[in-house]
Amino acid sequence: MTSLLGGLRHRIRRFVVWDSVLTIVAVLMAAFWLGFALDYFPVILGGTEMPRLARLILLVTAIATIGFLAWKMLIGRLQRPLPDDSLALLVERHHPDLGGRLVTAVQLNQPGRDGDSHSPELLRQVHEQAAAKINEVDPARVFRLAPLVKKAMIAAPLLLAAIVMLAVSPQAFGRAASRLTLLSDDPWPRRAQLEMVGIELPVVSVNENDTSPPTLIPFVDKVVRLPRGSQGALRIRAKADDGAELPVVCTVHYETTESLESSGDVSESSGQSNMRRVGRVTDGYQSFLLDGPPLASLSDSVLLSVRGLDDRLDGYRIEAVMPPVITEMQVGVRYPDYLRLTSGEQLTSGEQSGEFDRLTAYQAGLRLAEGSNVTLMAQSSVPLGEAQVRVRTVGDDEVPFTVDYSDDRRSLRLKIENFTSPTTVAIVPIDASGISAQAPYRYLLGVVLDEPPELKMKLVGIGSAVTAAARIPIEAQVSDDYGIEQLSFSITPSFSDTSDRKDEEPVTTSKQPTIDRDGKAVSEMDLRDLIAAGSLPELVPGNGENGDAINVIGEASDRYNLSGSHLTRSEVFRLQIVTPEKLLSLMERRELALRSRLEQTINETRGLRDALSLLQRGLETEPVADAESDPEKTDQTRVTQVRRLRVQQSGLQAAKTSEELSGIAASLDDILLEMVNNRVDSVDRQQRIGEGVRDPLRRIVDDPLARLREQITDVERSIADQGVAAEKAADAVQSAEDVLLQLTAVLEKMLDLESYNEILDMVRGLIEDQERLIDETKKERKKGVLDLFE
Repeated sequence: MTSLLGGLRHRIRRFVVWDSVLTIVAVLMAAFWLGFALDYFPVILGGTEMPRLARLILLVTAIATIGFLAWKMLIGRLQRPLPDDSLALLVERHHPDLGGRLVTAVQLNQPGRDGDSHSPELLRQVHEQAAAKINEVDPARVFRLAPLVKKAMIAAPLLLAAIVMLAVSPQAFGRAASRLTLLSDDPWPRRAQLEMVGIELPVVSVNENDTSPPTLIPFVDKVVRLPRGSQGALRIRAKADDGAELPVVCTVHYETTESLESSGDVSESSGQSNMRRVGRVTDGYQSFLLDGPPLASLSDSVLLSVRGLDDRLDGYRIEAVMPPVITEMQVGVRYPDYLRLTSGEQLTSGEQSGEFDRLTAYQAGLRLAEGSNVTLMAQSSVPLGEAQVRVRTVGDDEVPFTVDYSDDRRSLRLKIENFTSPTTVAIVPIDASGISAQAPYRYLLGVVLDEPPELKMKLVGIGSAVTAAARIPIEAQVSDDYGIEQLSFSITPSFSDTSDRKDEEPVTTSKQPTIDRDGKAVSEMDLRDLIAAGSLPELVPGNGENGDAINVIGEASDRYNLSGSHLTRSEVFRLQIVTPEKLLSLMERRELALRSRLEQTINETRGLRDALSLLQRGLETEPVADAESDPEKTDQTRVTQVRRLRVQQSGLQAAKTSEELSGIAASLDDILLEMVNNRVDSVDRQQRIGEGVRDPLRRIVDDPLARLREQITDVERSIADQGVAAEKAADAVQSAEDVLLQLTAVLEKMLDLESYNEILDMVRGLIEDQERLIDETKKERKKGVLDLFE
């Protein structure tokens, strides 16, 4: 009986062990195959392996489950006691024919039992009967093998499949085991093998002619930072040798995050794009490129993955960051010295009233003075690592410059020395991480070139010929954009070819006049005083082209001192030195020309009078037609228009006559002034010309001729009223007659003056003949004396 119960106890414990082991094996194999399926089947479908966290969760769950089962089903059950009476009761449950004898015998034989009242004989008989029945007891009837069989049916196939996998593909089994136990993160082998190359970004250069290849930016920990607005291209490569299958097409799946600034919301968008093959297989790899969305004009961060056959590149992120921005640009200008000269005092290079003479914000069309030192001060939105800078002229010539950064690297100062031509400044800011602006900032600076002074000079009351004692009045108007440094009038003698001094170097005499605030300068150069002071040599007059001459010229210079100097010269006034008699003779010729002009003006005035007289007769004799009573007889409107046209022609002729007479008077005034400036003592001639001709002409212009012009205007205004127009035309005819009478008197005065000049010419001729005869007599006497010595 004791052996029966002991054997039963061992059998129970073996059952517990097998039941627990089968359960644990089933759970372990189920976890293995489940993890293998979740890890490998997505790869077959083009997905990716389980992430490490998911595998960790699966592993922890499996270990926890197995530990729980081992404790609950194995350790816990094995630790439970199996008393003999319980085992006896279990046996009698399956063998009812024992009739409780086995339980009674076991319980009554337990040591330490007291208080049981039973007969020893009866106990002996029970033992004998139980012993007799034990041989008929089958311990196997106590156990149900169905649970073990069911668990074996689950565990055995799973275990067998694992053994087959281990035998057939030890590498696959080992990779699965190592991945599920987190000993390795090596991915499952695939038919295709894709590799991420990186992002190709075009080079942003300050040189528009730069053809540099794009820069390849690799992913670091599957992350790359690109500037917003960039035009990048995603590049991968697929292995094409060593048994790897080359994908026909690779697809990029992407997700972008867009911020809605107006509402503050965030929206997500996704899509896919196919990559295109680039070139042929090189070094065992085929390149694929994506240069469209979402990398075209990148505006937001992108999460992307690339799929080709069963391989997949997952978890790559492109972060769109704001590139550096030049938020402000100021231009500081230090003017050159020639613009900073005051009262003849020149600033030295070290003198400064401040860092800049001008500080302004940059704006389109900004122009700076030539020769300035220019400093461009740019403010950046982020600290700068560096900045690409190019400074060139419009003609594409490089301009030297220097660049300095502030301590916080948020601003830079670009200095250009001696700014002399229109210049383009291109700046590409780059932050500390290498992110650059996607287009260069360009600034065009124009230049205000210093222009030479403008000089207009004229000789007042001087003609083309002067005497050696003449005064030469000079008037000049000079202007410059930044002020005149010096103005001078110069006289340079020019000796005739027949002179003994023709080979001498002429000495120039200069004079610096005072310039008023309006740029006007008035001066006078007296030849007589200059000759007396020795500033000019003796000037020999001539009767034509054989005498000496002088050249009068004006020169003006400003303060410009960068490359040479700005010197402006007036036109050269060449004045022939003549005798007073020759000068008077030249003036007489001019008077003769003025007389011819006056005769022509008188003839034109006579024609004006005749036209007015004809108009008057027409207004007085032609009857006024009544267009209403006889509309076909006379076209009154046409007649009025014709008359108005004739009056207008008369007005134009009167205006022309007035201008012509004023011109003749001005010319006579020049002659008189020229006589004074040349110190020609001819008081009688001056009175004859001034009081006899010039002043009457001006009086004619101011009185009768001006009255005639007003009367012609009145006739035009009243031309529609035939009677009034006839009266005013008669007044105009009378004024024209007055003008003619006065002009005729002036002409007779000029004829008298001409006769007087002819007499003077005859006297001059006699004097010249006398002087020539005296000279010839002296030569003959000298010759006779020399002949006596011979």
